[in-house]
Amino acid sequence: MNSPPTRNTRAQLRRRIRLPRAPLIWYTVLAVVLVVGLVAVGWLLVNWQVDAIIMAIPAVVPLAIALAAVHWLDRWEPEPPMLLAFCFLYGAGASILGTLLTGNFLLDVASDYLETEGAVNAFSILVQGPVTEEVIKGAGLVVLLLIARREFNGPLDGFIYGAMIGAGFAFTENIVYFASSASTGIEFVWLLVVRCILSPFAHVLFTGMVGMPIGWAARRSEPWRFVVAVIGGLAFAIALHALWNGGNVLVLPLLGIELSNPFGWIIYYAIVQVPLFLLAAWFLVRLQEHDQEIIMLRLGEYRKAGWFTAGEIRMITDWPIRRAALRWAKEQPEAVGEAMRGFITEATRLAFAREHASVDKKDPNRRTNEKQLLERTRAHRAVLAEARKQRHAGRLPGV
Repeated sequence: MNSPPTRNTRAQLRRRIRLPRAPLIWYTVLAVVLVVGLVAVGWLLVNWQVDAIIMAIPAVVPLAIALAAVHWLDRWEPEPPMLLAFCFLYGAGASILGTLLTGNFLLDVASDYLETEGAVNAFSILVQGPVTEEVIKGAGLVVLLLIARREFNGPLDGFIYGAMIGAGFAFTENIVYFASSASTGIEFVWLLVVRCILSPFAHVLFTGMVGMPIGWAARRSEPWRFVVAVIGGLAFAIALHALWNGGNVLVLPLLGIELSNPFGWIIYYAIVQVPLFLLAAWFLVRLQEHDQEIIMLRLGEYRKAGWFTAGEIRMITDWPIRRAALRWAKEQPEAVGEAMRGFITEATRLAFAREHASVDKKDPNRRTNEKQLLERTRAHRAVLAEARKQRHAGRLPGV
């Protein structure tokens, strides 16, 4: 009679599957960014003391909205949690500190050449902020590309990483805005509405648009693609950021609306920013559907070779069925649950590894990576097959 998986069985499973470990450089870079993040926290507390802690509460609202959206977009092939943590901490710490240092320097230089206070303010809104913030946030994506290029499986992955940097940046920036605001009453409420409700995705979209072309270029080996992707992504993000900051100055006069109109910004937001957001959301959903199509296509090729069954592919590519399988895994002994989660994860990664191999034929490691993923998928399947026998014998609940 079959017995439930034991601790020794789980140890044998891990040895057989040869679970990959995160590279040491990931830990090193994450540790450095964590230290910088702690410095940023210290800076907040020194400057605003208890206000920084209190104002972190409303700043959690847009953060939660942004993270929920990113999690939903990333559901088919989730990125490594360590890299997502790196992105968030970089955005929350290094980006803010870097922007404060370089942004203030750039503004001081511009003040020496611009004659009026209005010109200085316009430079700050349209140039200094967008350029310094997007360049520094984009630098985090370049670092991530250097240490974990293989984790970029396409434009959507690039957007996810950029979005996490943007979410971290916006979280700290909101705390700074709220804690340093001298507004009271209705003015402060309006500030909360704008920062928490009307613009939770602003920095997420800006930096995500830098990451999207980087994710496209990461699937190929030609260096020129990376240069074009970084420059093009930054230019687009800077333009979007400048349009967000001061586009109403250009748009409202064309509509015959005075800039002093108290509803002017709302009108601009409704006719310019909302359509842009909806267009970006539609495009991101299409990218997500494209990723689903890649999984179906590439696993279908393995099915023809006898590596997967049609039922397994349906379980992996149909979200309600996948979710039901993962719920079933939570009810099983630990080794069986790990095998189901691992089978789905590794099979999904396998599909993107094959897609990568078909696009970047110059990658010398593409076949080795594909083989390792196949071996781990087979090992997970073996555990699930044993669990199926036990289920038929009445020892485990069915799915």
